[in-house]
Amino acid sequence: MSKNTELIPVRLSHLLRHCTVGAIVRGPEYLMTVKDIREWTDKKGVDAGRLITYVKRVCDVLEISQELREPPIAAELEKGLVDGVCIPAMRFPSWMRCTNPICGLLYYQPWRYQKQKPLRCEHCEKHSVLEQVPWILVHPDGHMNDVPWHYLAHAEAKKRDQLQCREDRKESYLHLIDEGLLHRKLRCDRCNATSNFDSSIRIPYGNYHRQPWIKEPPDVTLGLPGDKVEPAFVLEINDARVHSAITSNALVIPPESRIRKGAVVDRLYQRSQKLQQLERAKTPLARKGALKTLAAEFRCTIDEVEDAWKEIQNGYPHIYENYTPGLLLEDEYKALLDEIPDMSEDEDFVPRHLTSSWKAMFAELPAREERLRKIIDIVSRLISVDRLKEIQVLTSFQRLGGKLIPPDIIGQSKWLPAIELYGEGIFFTLEEKIIATWEKLPALQSRADKFHRRYVNTSLHINPGLQVSPRFMLLHTFAHLLIRQLETEAGYPAASLKERIYCTSGVTPMAGILVYVAVPDVVGSLGGLAELAEPRRFLLLLASVFDHAEWCSLDPVCSEHEGQGPSLLNRAACHACTLIPEPCCAYGNVLLDRVFIKGDATTGISALLNNI
Repeated sequence: MSKNTELIPVRLSHLLRHCTVGAIVRGPEYLMTVKDIREWTDKKGVDAGRLITYVKRVCDVLEISQELREPPIAAELEKGLVDGVCIPAMRFPSWMRCTNPICGLLYYQPWRYQKQKPLRCEHCEKHSVLEQVPWILVHPDGHMNDVPWHYLAHAEAKKRDQLQCREDRKESYLHLIDEGLLHRKLRCDRCNATSNFDSSIRIPYGNYHRQPWIKEPPDVTLGLPGDKVEPAFVLEINDARVHSAITSNALVIPPESRIRKGAVVDRLYQRSQKLQQLERAKTPLARKGALKTLAAEFRCTIDEVEDAWKEIQNGYPHIYENYTPGLLLEDEYKALLDEIPDMSEDEDFVPRHLTSSWKAMFAELPAREERLRKIIDIVSRLISVDRLKEIQVLTSFQRLGGKLIPPDIIGQSKWLPAIELYGEGIFFTLEEKIIATWEKLPALQSRADKFHRRYVNTSLHINPGLQVSPRFMLLHTFAHLLIRQLETEAGYPAASLKERIYCTSGVTPMAGILVYVAVPDVVGSLGGLAELAEPRRFLLLLASVFDHAEWCSLDPVCSEHEGQGPSLLNRAACHACTLIPEPCCAYGNVLLDRVFIKGDATTGISALLNNI
């Protein structure tokens, strides 16, 4: 491994979020940007990630035509050796700056010629340490590059020699000097040109590379002042607008979740390179040799490998023969409600139905416990999901909320990065008869309509199929309150929990909530969440949720709010009562309002439990 190579350990799940293609990652010594998936290959140029199998339904419902592969995985050994394939990245920004406030000299990629560590300024008396500049150039079309420091330093040039000064990255002649609070000045040593540097500046992107690691410029030149093109922005590297990963996810449900794992046919099916070896073996002798090699590797007989090979040729895994693509949430909702015959605990989807025990508690409670009895009435189905598997796919990323950029930049890759997450959860549905009557109340519809109008007029596009309705507002707010209650009572960090909202009206209505935890470890979580679905514990949990919906530490301000949060898409919901960590919420922490649960006497909205 080269002395200039830097290894940065990254969690597998982070590779699809803030450490993925085009993102800026902070290493021990330098900031880096992750290269696109065209370079996620081994030494032979073969895609290095493991193929994820048995996900045809997932791909269909997510409208994905490419294969799904895990990001490559590598381990650092002794003496700088690496076992596996690392995801490539490059140091970025390319410019470093002297930390001496009087000097501020800019260097272009000084690590290429300086041997000392840390890198130091060669021009000022203090020989101060160099640090990467915290600003980059970003365009809404997804482009990213270094700030054009020479261009900015001469932006206000008027003298002839200043106008004729040409950029030379082999020399260090530009200074970026702090002159007070948020006031910086650029100065050129060669021609004495000066200009003010404002990080909020907008400039033409120019003929720079589309991404730092790509040597071609954008398809359309954006460089001439006066051109009617969207300008680029100078942003700080920690600005959330620099990079936003776009992911899609789906649960693995029957029949894919019921595949028998570990059998010879399964192991052979998952090894695409081994299958290709058998296909390339045209003669009986060559095929016998390939079968013998595989039998030794799988520790089984040659006949078992040959039988597995024949089964694959005959259409294994056979689960798609009568398969009809459906809708994502509708399919999951049905799978959660249906009881699975002959279910094994090692399957990837193990729902345990507890509805009978839940309903039986009604008769056990005394009449004076009217509130608890109403809670039992409003929950129609209760299911402990003892094991689940979620597929998360990186479909694109964007900068400045602009154009969606595929993980290979050009949109021609045959695969997308994805990970398999394992965990458990609690699923329950609300009584349809109660919800259908409740959501027709005029005051509720009027309140939901205000949210709907704000949502359609905003630039936020959280979910293309989202219908903002009283039903959705209720379910989404309830899911948030439940996650916060699980954090308080069960010790689960809110950041580890996720929500999945099943909501439709009409012919086949849905009113369900799945709160779950999912991690990359195949073992999954420790079972604590599924245990909380036991009826008696879940009843107390829901009672606390309804209690906390009634009151916020910022009331009456929070409850009386006409609009708060992004685009005013929250009302009686704030960080003190309802909001959860961003990764947990599938809807960007908006469209939340406790009034849909607790009611509001001033607007004629009765509490949900009062409608039972």
